[in-house]
Amino acid sequence: MTGNFSDTIQRSVNGFFQRYLPNAGFTKFLLGLSDYYWFGRQVFISATHLRGKHLDTFVRVVANQVRFTGAQALPMLSIIALSIGATTIIQAITFLPKLGQDNFIGNLLRLVIVREVGPLLTAIIVLARSGSAITAEMCTQKMHREIDSMEMMGINPHLIMVLPRLFGGVISVVLLIIYFDVIAIMGGYLISLMFTSFPFVTFVDHLARSITMTDLMATLIKAIVSGMVIPLTCTYYGFKPESLFQIPIYVSKAVIRSLFVVFLLNAFLSVLFYL
Repeated sequence: MTGNFSDTIQRSVNGFFQRYLPNAGFTKFLLGLSDYYWFGRQVFISATHLRGKHLDTFVRVVANQVRFTGAQALPMLSIIALSIGATTIIQAITFLPKLGQDNFIGNLLRLVIVREVGPLLTAIIVLARSGSAITAEMCTQKMHREIDSMEMMGINPHLIMVLPRLFGGVISVVLLIIYFDVIAIMGGYLISLMFTSFPFVTFVDHLARSITMTDLMATLIKAIVSGMVIPLTCTYYGFKPESLFQIPIYVSKAVIRSLFVVFLLNAFLSVLFYL
């Protein structure tokens, strides 16, 4: 009953856009935004039915998603974090003392790694590895009529297929960003010792005095937002194809539009917290 009522409202909103907005491109954008909103709403409403046998399936899918999105991404993330961290630290240790700005080393690492690069690069890696895979998986299942079969058996596909990936994505991205920051800063410092000689105690002191609770909160919120947006957008496009030929089209759309939204939200949150 609730689903039918929601569908009626959605059709009414879409009809309003089509009737009163003459610009075709803008109308198409608003229709897509409205459709995305109703998809997300159905996903979150499905959480109210999370109990009994559905809960067991939910936990199993979340665990698999965390293993695929989080644990299996660690090697790639480690290499990127070490390279970014070492490069930033070597540049900071080498050039800032020459300018008489030794105390700015910790602030530079906070600005570059903790605030911006860590959350953004982690989200990009998760999107490239897992986001595209999620969309392709959803598209394939739809083409094989698995989603239709679930609905015929009275199983909500949003509850079994989308919601666990949403939770798994949030858990994975939060943990991966923490891992990225630690490896980039501490691992990068160890690599920098091959080229420079900066006291470890001084390095830790500069870092500890520069990082604030606002930085940690901003990073955490960016992680949660990215962890929700990526699987939600990728599953949204995974439900779209009507033929096998459309699968690569929607996989491409999912990756590109998720990337756009992640960049946009990162910039918005940075402005919100620091301006």
